[in-house]
Amino acid sequence: MADCQLGAYATFSGMREPDIDDFAQRDMRVEIVPKVEGFEWDANRYSEAIAAANALRPAFVVMGGDMIDDPHSEAQLEALLEITARLDPDIAMRWVPGNHDIASDTVTPTRGSIDAYRTVFGPDYYAFDHGDLRFVVLNTVVIDHPEEVADEWSEQLAFIEREAARAEADGARVVLLGHHPLFIHEPNEADTYWNLPRKRRKTVLNLAHQAGVRAAFAGHWHRNAIAHDGDLEMVTSGPVGYPLGKDPSGFRIVRVDPDRITHEYLPLNQD
Repeated sequence: MADCQLGAYATFSGMREPDIDDFAQRDMRVEIVPKVEGFEWDANRYSEAIAAANALRPAFVVMGGDMIDDPHSEAQLEALLEITARLDPDIAMRWVPGNHDIASDTVTPTRGSIDAYRTVFGPDYYAFDHGDLRFVVLNTVVIDHPEEVADEWSEQLAFIEREAARAEADGARVVLLGHHPLFIHEPNEADTYWNLPRKRRKTVLNLAHQAGVRAAFAGHWHRNAIAHDGDLEMVTSGPVGYPLGKDPSGFRIVRVDPDRITHEYLPLNQD
């Protein structure tokens, strides 16, 4: 899952034609709907996604960032945690920080905003094992904008280097999880709001190839995309919440077999 982003529907509601055109120039497809307040629309979709997870019984759920729309909203955060608590306790939730979660201005993280995230959600980058797979969770918000937290980027880079060396030595299968896609269409694409800057993207990709990573999963773009860099498949998933393209709200089921990783995007039932 990614981008349940409680409150986003209200943020994008009430727009007029000039607003819609402006968003289109920034690669965002926004619908004209009456102005609403609150986050009922988004909460309903996240609730449906959690109910689907309970029915499907996955090994764990990944929430790939942008859990709420307003990083300062206690109401959005409380609703997010209340809905998440409905997930069967036997199914682990793995959090991935998004820019709306770990940056006070929703773009550039600071020491204070990272500390606030960690207080609620725990580590912002980490690794965990499941079966013979090693999952490496990245804080792509710091990778995207390290200007205020250069030490955090240095420490995370050292962490990625350690994980890459460990995977190379052990021959482990590694999957990357992050909010921002490394790239959306091709690995050398120009820098945009939606991907990671090429300079640091190249660094991460080189380490991913060293580790033999075959799959990386992200959100942020609010629509689906599949792209490749050699043997690495970059999977960008559509949102649980507000779509910014033609793909509907939904979530992705990932199946891991001994010789391959497959996945399918499933739309939610709501209109």
